[in-house]
Amino acid sequence: PLQDTVTPLLEGCQKGLEIGDTDSACSCLVVRSYCLYFTGRPLKSIQEELEASIEVMTQLRQDARKMRIVILLATVKKLRGIDTEAGDEKMDSLLATAAATGNFSLAAFVNSMKLEVFVIFQQWEEAIELVQKSGNVRLALTSAFNTVRYTFLQTLTYFKAAQSASGKKRKQMKKCGTATLKVIQGWAKNGNVNVVHYLRILEAELDFLQGNIKKAEESFKAAITSSRRNGFRNDTALAHE
Repeated sequence: PLQDTVTPLLEGCQKGLEIGDTDSACSCLVVRSYCLYFTGRPLKSIQEELEASIEVMTQLRQDARKMRIVILLATVKKLRGIDTEAGDEKMDSLLATAAATGNFSLAAFVNSMKLEVFVIFQQWEEAIELVQKSGNVRLALTSAFNTVRYTFLQTLTYFKAAQSASGKKRKQMKKCGTATLKVIQGWAKNGNVNVVHYLRILEAELDFLQGNIKKAEESFKAAITSSRRNGFRNDTALAHE
């Protein structure tokens, strides 16, 4: 489970600093920071750790890795209702920089976290607009759990868009959601325990879309159980919604 990587990643960071391998140390710190967020640790404690991490990376001149932390910090503060306008301006500035420099990886990280906020605040119109405009984000987020999270949010957004649409658009959104759902089903089939609860939530949304209300309720209950078992506290709340 993802939550089991949090402590080893901190140990990896400390070991890297001890031997002077600052690149590996800061890489561990970035991955740990996102793991803390994705497993639903309290936002206040995450913010405090992120701010401390930024100070460390500034001293070590790890600008590229620091930018990943800055993106996450802006997201956390947005969810807490702190400096929201400044955070939005920062994210827009980063997207502009990414576009000007052709840095698709930076754009992917920003868009993945912007989608995070839209979904949590249930801003589905903004979410589907972002998904349709941002391109193949998974291509730039490979080997990180961020790509798993984005694929889940992307699929959820498609199904929500389908639920509120009709006719050709409803059919199109359902088709897009079903296609990305198959990606998650493949991960689950290969034994990825971190996507089981995602799969249950999405199956419930698809059941609801197709009018299978009773089956949807059963899937949501299974999602809540799976989220709790594997330590995804924030997704337990999402499944309750």
